[in-house]
Amino acid sequence: MAEATVNGVNLAYDVHGEGEPVLLVCGTGQPAFSYQLFQVPALTGAGYKVVTYDNRGVPPSEATPPPYTVQLLAEDAAALIEHLGLGPCRVAGTSLGALITQELALARPDLVRAAVMMGTFGRQDAYMRYLTRSWVELDESGIELPRLYDVISGMPSLFAPATLRDEDGVQLMVEFQVAAPAWTGPGRLGQHLADREYDNRLEALGGVRVPSMVIAFEHDMLTAVPQCQEVAKAIPDCRYVEIADAGHAGPFERYEQVNATLLEFFAEV
Repeated sequence: MAEATVNGVNLAYDVHGEGEPVLLVCGTGQPAFSYQLFQVPALTGAGYKVVTYDNRGVPPSEATPPPYTVQLLAEDAAALIEHLGLGPCRVAGTSLGALITQELALARPDLVRAAVMMGTFGRQDAYMRYLTRSWVELDESGIELPRLYDVISGMPSLFAPATLRDEDGVQLMVEFQVAAPAWTGPGRLGQHLADREYDNRLEALGGVRVPSMVIAFEHDMLTAVPQCQEVAKAIPDCRYVEIADAGHAGPFERYEQVNATLLEFFAEV
């Protein structure tokens, strides 16, 4: 893993493979190595150079003091692309990474050859507004939840019902996450503030002018299908794909379908 100081923050990144570059952008609290499970092998196997990095606030990248905004995190991504000489490159992100991707495409089209947003939104509904507020309230309270409770309480928002009924799969996921270090520190509050404050961007996203695709997941409880559809309708000529039997963690639950969709789109742009 390498490190770059860009936009006033130290970001940890990895480069995989050779070929035309693809930047993968992580969601809230998502460690970059998670992309190495499924997306990196598929993309490098298709002849792409893939760059993954940990967003500001997720170790081993630096956790600068909050607040963060999605626009700030998009500036980090732009600075990393420029630092590594990747632009214009294909960019894909999930969850918060999708928000970063669409704001990057809007602000810096010179750096983005194509943009893919997986599990995204441009307008918060009532549930999301209360949910993101609750994340910030918990962070600001200083309460540290028991690790098992923290992992289990988040799973219904991430996974499809069928995944949660897979006994062997659930056991592996829970044991892995419980054994991993808890995400704490100023970066957690910083990213949750970015989530909370991102709203009312559909009109602005109408200004995106790079080839774009939105991938939605049928059972996504965080960025629901209608919210993804709103973004796809707001961005001119945006492709829309919906993956069945998947929750918010669709890139990992239904990685074969997601990877095939990414590769088909990237081959056309």
